[in-house]
Amino acid sequence: MLGFRNHRLIFLFAAVLFLLPYESFCAKKKKNTEETQTAETIKLPSQKRTYFYKIDEKILSGVENGSPEALRQSMSLIKKSSSDYAENEKVLIYISTKIMQNVWKSQKFSWENVIPPEDNPYVGAIKSAENGVFDSSTGNVDFLSTLLPTFVVFNPNFKPSEEKQILESCEKSIKTALALSPDSIIANYLAGIIYMDKEDYNTSLKYLQFAYEKYPGIDEIVLAYVKSLRGNGKYEMASAILAGSAKDANDIAFLKQNAYVAFESKDYANAELYVAKVLQQTPNDLEFLLFRAKILIEKNDYIHAVSLLDMYARQDNSSIDYLLLRAKLQMDWSKNTTAATETIEKALQLYPDNMDALLFAARISSVTDLPVAGKYADELSSIILKLSPSNVSAMEYALDGLIQRENWKEAYEVSKNLISMENISFETMEKYVTVCIKLGKNNEAFEYAKKIHDANPNDETVLQMYILAYIKVGNRETVLKFIDSQLTGSNAKMKSFLYYARSFLQYTENNTLADLRSSLISNPRNSDSLFRLYEIYYDKKDYRKAQYYLKQVVAINPNDSNVKKLNEALTKLIQ
Repeated sequence: MLGFRNHRLIFLFAAVLFLLPYESFCAKKKKNTEETQTAETIKLPSQKRTYFYKIDEKILSGVENGSPEALRQSMSLIKKSSSDYAENEKVLIYISTKIMQNVWKSQKFSWENVIPPEDNPYVGAIKSAENGVFDSSTGNVDFLSTLLPTFVVFNPNFKPSEEKQILESCEKSIKTALALSPDSIIANYLAGIIYMDKEDYNTSLKYLQFAYEKYPGIDEIVLAYVKSLRGNGKYEMASAILAGSAKDANDIAFLKQNAYVAFESKDYANAELYVAKVLQQTPNDLEFLLFRAKILIEKNDYIHAVSLLDMYARQDNSSIDYLLLRAKLQMDWSKNTTAATETIEKALQLYPDNMDALLFAARISSVTDLPVAGKYADELSSIILKLSPSNVSAMEYALDGLIQRENWKEAYEVSKNLISMENISFETMEKYVTVCIKLGKNNEAFEYAKKIHDANPNDETVLQMYILAYIKVGNRETVLKFIDSQLTGSNAKMKSFLYYARSFLQYTENNTLADLRSSLISNPRNSDSLFRLYEIYYDKKDYRKAQYYLKQVVAINPNDSNVKKLNEALTKLIQ
């Protein structure tokens, strides 16, 4: 029995020895498969350095790292008499010089530049990039030939919004470069810039944070990191990094970033101070002249903003930022929707895909119920929502347009989507309840209104929403009792609404009219009560009295095209 057991152990041991090589083979095969899949995804170039292979690995690694410190060390190691440099060494020195000149402009370097061979692909890639061209002919044989074409993003005339194809090529190249050298500072910094140009601030932040943590004292990295933080809404962190920088407090680039951070944090007083400091040093800076006007508009200092816009317009009256600010001034200060419409239509002619212009056009249309650039608010908003499906402002303007045109079914879908989002205004909630009531979904309206009212019992907008829904489903006597209980202690505007709401519960015309008159005594500009009086007298064919009330509604809501049309029709009827 013991011999049998020993034979069994020997057999098991032999089996294990047999299986181990097989498991090792499987593990290697799996690893090779994963590596092949990665290579296929990114298509890495060969690691064999066919051009720089004779140069010391430490020197080449420093250039590939690309930080000012690493470049200085590499150039110190490679230093020779200019007549002794090999061709590939000249190319490497030229690349290092161009990195310092094009990327790290704030950094000093002391090595002597050399004249490289003209027909070299690395040299050609840099010169093409400096001329605004992405050079795809380098062959991407190594890290530097893959990276250098992306320098096109540093060209002062490069416009990311107009060069999307080039930006895609840059993204593809930088991914490959990072796969070859994930710790390269120049590659991480470039990735951050490219993704910022693509407005992918979340991805950008990852790369720029890596570069900043390694080199927090390089101006270009600090400024790019701050921009990326701004793009991610991290204003406090951006402000802290600027404050912690050792840079001179009056440096233009840092002043500008401080101004942007303050403005985006709604600290308009400090934003204006930073802008003033910029303009003291560069009084002809059109960008910051316009920025100052923008700050003044946010502070409701329209008079001074107008003079700045007029000053700017003498040199440029067609920039998108100018046109948007001019339209905002016309809309919010002058209350001239016709002029604002003309301005924003000009903006859309010049910049048809500009999201801000489309959004402002939707806003104008939602207020006037008139087409802007041939489209109504919901039509303009649909263009925006195709590009940015979660744009809340676009949804709200679409909802306004649909309500004005009484497209209740679509309005219901939009409002239903809106109330599922966070931080929605009570006004939007009220519109949802209104739409539900228009569609006969009274129970749904009341249940939602009650839930919001229970959570916010002291908000007047919520109370009004709740009462309108309560009227539709509640017992008449109970609702009347509730409305009467609210009348005591309410302000004049709220009392006006309560009398208006109570008028719907009256059995007789005299009591209805009495409530509406009480409503107007409390608030003579209650357009809902005025419009209801118009409807009552219109139904009685007392057209002159109906028009008396309707004209007041027009005066209160001069931009409401529906009310204007009703008044025009009534005028013709009376004549």
